[in-house]
Order: sequence, then structure tokens, then C-alpha cells
Amino acid sequence: MSMTQPMITEISQIFGALGDESRLRILRTLLDAEAPLAQRQVAEAAGLSQPNASKHLLHLTRVGLIHRERQGNLMLFSLATPLVREVCDLVCGHVQQAVRQAYQTCK
Repeated sequence: MSMTQPMITEISQIFGALGDESRLRILRTLLDAEAPLAQRQVAEAAGLSQPNASKHLLHLTRVGLIHRERQGNLMLFSLATPLVREVCDLVCGHVQQAVRQAYQTCK
């Protein structure tokens, strides 16, 4: 499949969102959650202030990686696509393999 310029722009936005440690901690929190979480819960679990979490949650929502749904006074957040788990698994596997290879080289 060839990438068009609009596709390249979309892909760049997704990778940009994944390139921030705070956003990765938010995604990890949502990956581990059994149900959608309120912003306060996400912030606490990810070790972020509520204003900082809010900023990152908005960014992740804009690029389509998470979904938000209002429930009364609460805004609940969940993963919007299995892509998040697939990419995280792929990258984590790569990092684990690189660490194993580095360890083998040091022996």
C-alpha cells in the first residue's frame, strides 16, 4: 500500500502522540483498566496532575487513540482502537529483544 500525503500526516500525528512519556503512561493505564476511567482516576494512576492529564487526554482523543464519553458530570476515557495494544505489544517486544541482545553481548 502506498502512503498518500494525508496518510503520512495522520501517521505522523499518531506517532507524535505515542512519542510522549506522559501519554504512554495514560495509555498503559487505560490498557490495564477493566472499564472506562474518569479523568481523576487516569491522572492518579498515571502519576500526573489533573491539568496535565487533561491536556494529554485531549491530545490522545484528537488523534483517535482514546474515546471519551460523558456520563453525568464525569468524562470517562477508554481505548478507541485495538491498535494501541497492538503497537504497545510490538514495541515492548522489540525493546525486550534489544535488551536481551545487549545483555548477551556484555557476557
